[in-house]
Amino acid sequence: MEVGRGQVMAAEFSNQINWDGQALYIEAATDVGPVTCKVPRDTVHVIRLYSDAIGREIYLERHRIVQKLAPFLRAKLSFAEAGQVIELLPCDVED
Repeated sequence: MEVGRGQVMAAEFSNQINWDGQALYIEAATDVGPVTCKVPRDTVHVIRLYSDAIGREIYLERHRIVQKLAPFLRAKLSFAEAGQVIELLPCDVED
């Protein structure tokens, strides 16, 4: 069964979350194939708990941050194609 564009799809996020000082990077296994998710620092700061988080805190809390952002990432993934890099922007997140 094919997922229509714009529908929230099943996505499994990798446990390996990379932080380069500017953004978190997470691989997602989706119905269409693997997709890389990029979450810039500004997007992390939209979450009230992490609004003033410094790089070290973001690195240490990266798994919790991705867990909080998972619904927004899944919504964005519904428009992604295999091999694509999607970027979760601050305007894509509400907290």
